[in-house]
Amino acid sequence: MTKYSVLFLTYWYPNKNSKSLGIFSKRHAQAISINHNIVVLSLVISKGGSMYKKKSEIFRDENNIDTHQIFLESYFYKLLYVLLPFHYIILHSYILKNLSNHNFNIVHSNVIFPCGIVGNAISNKLRVKHVITEHWTKIDKFFKVSLYRFSGKKALDQAEQLTFVSKQLAATVKKYTNNANVNIIPNVIDSKEFYFNRAIVKNKTFTFIAAAHWAQFKNPFYFLDALKLIADEKLISNFKVVMAGNGEQIDRVKSNNYPFSIELKGNLNPFELKSELNKSHIFLHGSDFETFSVIIAEALMCGLPSVVSPYGIALEAINASNGFVTNNTVEDWKDKILKCYHSRYNNQEIASQLKHKYDLETVGRLFSDVYNNI
Repeated sequence: MTKYSVLFLTYWYPNKNSKSLGIFSKRHAQAISINHNIVVLSLVISKGGSMYKKKSEIFRDENNIDTHQIFLESYFYKLLYVLLPFHYIILHSYILKNLSNHNFNIVHSNVIFPCGIVGNAISNKLRVKHVITEHWTKIDKFFKVSLYRFSGKKALDQAEQLTFVSKQLAATVKKYTNNANVNIIPNVIDSKEFYFNRAIVKNKTFTFIAAAHWAQFKNPFYFLDALKLIADEKLISNFKVVMAGNGEQIDRVKSNNYPFSIELKGNLNPFELKSELNKSHIFLHGSDFETFSVIIAEALMCGLPSVVSPYGIALEAINASNGFVTNNTVEDWKDKILKCYHSRYNNQEIASQLKHKYDLETVGRLFSDVYNNI
């Protein structure tokens, strides 16, 4: 296998201000590092207490990945975020000053705006190949309203390879580019963190569980309103709902006064989430758009039958032996929840279906295939 030198460029990456920002990008970087030499260069733009402040950090992370983070802080951080020519100057100057000893073969950008556009310019300047990985839920909006949409199309068209975390996201982006070098490479999910554990006892009360950052695109009211109908009609005698995660929609959940118990767990770490999933009976995920939806895979890996919205990996991962995909109407949610409730499932078999599909080694090999196809 050819070993490449990769500059992994990203604006979304865990940092001192946010440990969870872009964790999916970090896991991709870890997967790539198995077979290739990788340097992570992340640009973090945030609100600051002055007109402009720039600083940087260099370290090797827990996976021994050479990581460089540039922090730009400003009162006018929103304006700063769209000054892409300035981003290019900052990043290119940093590369010349700090990374000139690396003989990069590939610039690997993550998300078309702003990273892919700036990465396209940097790869052209360095005269190396460009790969773009897309995760973004707002891709349609970007190509409809952004002043940079033409630069975005140019970056997609000129990239040697494009990768997407789901078939659905690939289909969305194909509307905006003629580039035929399209690859599906999923997010990484750690099977050491999420798995079916027979030793964890199921809750005595039948439990539906949902987990998300309850903000834009997530829609818990599909399943909550369906469960209200089920409760009102006494179609399931006794059940509760566990909801993990925070977000502005939680206030509305509280104010709706549903006629069943809802336990709001807040943000959970992976160990806590694995435990809650294993203690529950059915996983529910309501959404109006997803690029991937890691939580669907995590729930399945914990052996949970699932009822989900038709986005992200839903149509790829859900089948007759592990749950249902809805059409996102309350009536269909009600129907599919009841069907799932009355079906018999083998938790261990559900968990084994995704074995080795989303692990580091598999994702690493898929990225190597992409690099070798350049």
